[in-house]
Amino acid sequence: MEQSNIERLIFRYLQGKMTEEERMALEEWLVKGRNEEIFARLVDKRRIMEKMERLGEYDWQKSWGGLERKLHGRRRWSWGRLAIAASFFGVVILGVWMLVEGRKVGTPVAVAEKIKPGRPYAELVLPDGNVVDLQKDSVSVFLTAVRDTVEKERVAVYNEVRTPRGSEYQVVLPDGSVVWLNSESKLRFPTVFSGGERRVRVSGELYFQVVKDSTAPFRVEVEDMYEVEVLGTEFNVRSYENLPSATTLVTGTVVIHDKGTDVKLTPGEQARKRNDGRGMSVEKVDVTPFVAWKNGYFLFEDERLEDILHELARWYNVNIFFENQAVREERFSVDTRRHEDFEEVLRLIERTGSVRMTIKGNNVFVK
Repeated sequence: MEQSNIERLIFRYLQGKMTEEERMALEEWLVKGRNEEIFARLVDKRRIMEKMERLGEYDWQKSWGGLERKLHGRRRWSWGRLAIAASFFGVVILGVWMLVEGRKVGTPVAVAEKIKPGRPYAELVLPDGNVVDLQKDSVSVFLTAVRDTVEKERVAVYNEVRTPRGSEYQVVLPDGSVVWLNSESKLRFPTVFSGGERRVRVSGELYFQVVKDSTAPFRVEVEDMYEVEVLGTEFNVRSYENLPSATTLVTGTVVIHDKGTDVKLTPGEQARKRNDGRGMSVEKVDVTPFVAWKNGYFLFEDERLEDILHELARWYNVNIFFENQAVREERFSVDTRRHEDFEEVLRLIERTGSVRMTIKGNNVFVK
């Protein structure tokens, strides 16, 4: 069956307007070749459950059951059982389907060479200025370097972990707290915590999972702007140049100290400062898009194209150039894995028909 027919059938199904003949045609397509494998990719279980959990009035476990029986069992596909799940992913499923099987449709993104997604990598800057490369399996090297510094100095001195463009890294602090660093981020911390507090300094984007210790509050200095104080909680800090700085609380409680003003956050709230560092506003948000990077995927919901592409640029280590300035403000929703092929991510955006992109070397030109 031609791809255009499959697209039409899936779209008809998502609309809830399929005839019996169309339903049989789609079921017939599913049992052939790699089609079940492709379909499984389109409806990633984790993301479906996350989206369905966010709409708590639905029985997401029951709805997923119908899909899993089709993908991994012998029962016939219950279309009614999947209606709720499919409705959440209408455009997304079609968009990803176009990426998987639609390579010959429309105008392809021009690619000169393969651009790879980011990888686990960081640099550890020791107090003496020496730099140690940290790879995915170099935790022992990292811990050895810190231990040697402690034994040598016998006092708390500071190390810095930094992630360049196209990389991410996970760090375990001396108290057992865990920090995830996104691309172009820095974490400065002591070899040992002392003085009745646990203080670190950050820039870029980091996710914190802080170990609770009522005798030693955990304090995060966000560049020269403000300080986040916690006892034990999970939160995301984002502080990139030319973007509003934001602290998003996932669990627990934090207090933000900002130039004499204290702001307390509860789970699901976000404190945001303007690009110029002035003022701070607090609003209730869905935390999922703000922590998606830590969980291995991108989730943009009605975001400006410029912001989306600059986020992708940090991860794929590319440069973005807008030849058509008007499209900067176009808004898109994108849900994709962080290790997806870069060309496929751009094609997904291109399928809207409102923008075209060309890759030349390590540069992306937006038309």
